[in-house]
Amino acid sequence: MTRSITILLLSLPLAAAPHPKPRTRAYNLPPTAPPQIRAGSLSLSRCPTIPAYCGYLARPLDPAGQVPGAIQIAFEFYPHFDQSQPTSGVIVAVEGGPGYPSTGSRFSYIGLFYPLLQTRDLLLVDNRGTGRSQAIECQPLQTDGNGTLQDIAQCGASLGDTSDLYGSGTAADDLAAVLDALGIRQVDLYGDSYGSYFSQAFAGRHGDRLRAVILDSTWPVVGESPWYPEAAPAMRHAFNSTCRQNADCRDLPGTAVGRIAKLLDSLQAHPFAGTAPDGNGQLIAVHADGESLAYEAYSNSSESVVYRELDPAARAYLEQGDSAPLLRLIAENGRASLSNCEEGAPSCYSAGLFVAVSCTDYPQIYDMTSLPALRPSQAAAGIQQEWVTDPGVYAPFAIPEYRLMPLPSSVLDMCIPWPVPSPLHPPGQPVPPGTVFPSVPVLVLSGGLDSLTPAQQGAEAAALFPNARQIVIANSFHVTALGDLDDCASDIAVHFFQYLTPGDTSCASEIAEVRMVPKFARKMAELDPATPGPGNQGTVADLQAAAAAALTAGDAIARWWVNTSGSGVGLRGGQFQYVDKGDTANFTLDSSQWVEDLAVSGTIAWQELTPGPVQAQLTFTTPGGAGALQISWYDRQPQAQASIQGAIGGRTIVATMQAP
Repeated sequence: MTRSITILLLSLPLAAAPHPKPRTRAYNLPPTAPPQIRAGSLSLSRCPTIPAYCGYLARPLDPAGQVPGAIQIAFEFYPHFDQSQPTSGVIVAVEGGPGYPSTGSRFSYIGLFYPLLQTRDLLLVDNRGTGRSQAIECQPLQTDGNGTLQDIAQCGASLGDTSDLYGSGTAADDLAAVLDALGIRQVDLYGDSYGSYFSQAFAGRHGDRLRAVILDSTWPVVGESPWYPEAAPAMRHAFNSTCRQNADCRDLPGTAVGRIAKLLDSLQAHPFAGTAPDGNGQLIAVHADGESLAYEAYSNSSESVVYRELDPAARAYLEQGDSAPLLRLIAENGRASLSNCEEGAPSCYSAGLFVAVSCTDYPQIYDMTSLPALRPSQAAAGIQQEWVTDPGVYAPFAIPEYRLMPLPSSVLDMCIPWPVPSPLHPPGQPVPPGTVFPSVPVLVLSGGLDSLTPAQQGAEAAALFPNARQIVIANSFHVTALGDLDDCASDIAVHFFQYLTPGDTSCASEIAEVRMVPKFARKMAELDPATPGPGNQGTVADLQAAAAAALTAGDAIARWWVNTSGSGVGLRGGQFQYVDKGDTANFTLDSSQWVEDLAVSGTIAWQELTPGPVQAQLTFTTPGGAGALQISWYDRQPQAQASIQGAIGGRTIVATMQAP
């Protein structure tokens, strides 16, 4: 599983980055670092707020010369630590979106490649239209959350004849020009998410500039279908595979996707609205319908949480009429899908750039060279044909439900109102037709549970290169190497750039499964009791209370993946807070209720980045008396079991259960 790594830039403020939940690591320039350095033909000055050297390179806004003007391409250069030795190479890392600047993820990239920075330089370039490279600001698209077609039309109109000048091919040429100016002949190129798509474009246009390439969570830069038919099989596999790895789910009749399909049928017949806490514990209005369920299943926004909880939430609603777990999931998914950029600043994330790149590069179900007024009928004809040839392309969801999901999970209609590109900038060609990709070593990393850029798409991207190898990281999600809690994909990536081989990849099949909630219950008595051990004096009711307490702790930890405020609420009431300190997240529960009849208080220490155990000290009161339990488990261990010790009503509790 992955989560972001943030590097602590000593005595300097941290900036927002697209990968939330940072892990810190100290980094600074050497004390003897000069205020300016010469790199190629450029003189670079130390950045005012970060320990790097900053620069700009003026580039033609339109390399074809049709549109006049220039654009400033910003970059940050991080010299290798050991300045007594010459550099042994340069790593370039490119961020995703599209719309996020690479410099906004400087912390994560330094953390990933830290073992190599003793002798390697690191270069981060903000693609045109992002970050400090004159980020596109389109209002109201920038602040409308997921945006509307009207917002997109207004954005395209505001960009006018520059609307087709932000594609991956042009940005790749910008990077090559920056390398020329800095006197850098070859680089190791790492791209994550859209950054991996960009990296393929760079490889197709400037293959001679590459020593090696890592494509982390990718899809092919040529040959992809505008329907993205790999998404649904990947989504179904993710839910069913997670279920098969959890005994409580595996023993149920049917499949996880089958139960989600039944929930879909129910919501189509009887959609409903309610309120639920979002990822930060704020109550918001929620609509439960087919579109929101499709967005939950496909978006990957809440990663492990959706696989942990959607199937049991479906069962709770269908079998018990309990809507609270489902409504909370929908609310959290909506919150998690938003950019974490403060106040919607386009320099942190540019929604306009996202659309500009998507409408320039990606295949569409209509003709981008035709007038926008003609595209709706083309889209309708394409959809009608897809209904005939592959009606289950998004099963169990229908095409309309997939189509109505918010951006960027569904992009079928997004470019209908976008301006017609110039003939000098043909759409859908980030690399020239007939491009032969270089035979440099290429590593493709794919998350086994990623339905946003499925492993099948990664295989299709790998097939473009003569010397590529794909590694699927089991039980991992979108972007595998950044914020890698298992030290698997990240170690493989570092080894690849060091030795041009991934080395030992056995860890890729050994990642712990997503532990599912066994069932959502309103009352303790509905739960299976924890399994008694030698010396246990507790009753069945006591062991049910122990199980409920453990599941309350597990529920709080699960919220960490979607909570950015450090404060949240229990499923049925009460509160929790957490503070990240080093490699440990410390939780405090205050009468947190996962079931209605048990309010749990206490502390949890979760060593998220080390092999140490989770340690929970919990107190509560049951009809059978006051309880005080110590519960521990190893979070990253496959099929982990929780150990429970303590007392309830003076009775000794010794028990085990599946780790929550």
